[in-house]
Amino acid sequence: IREIFGKYGVIKDLRMPMNPVFNVNRGTAYILYEEIDDAERAITKMHDAQLDGAKLQVSIVLP
Repeated sequence: IREIFGKYGVIKDLRMPMNPVFNVNRGTAYILYEEIDDAERAITKMHDAQLDGAKLQVSIVLP
């Protein structure tokens, strides 16, 4: 995820919550970019893209 989304800008933080029962990723990642323009570019390029056979849903999430 860092490699793929890092090409749109500097990633300040990346979180991938785990399912504690099965110890696997829940299928969600939270990426914080240093610049809002980088986040907007990532959304434009990656929303509805395919990754390992899954369709990505990319959007802004407010704290």
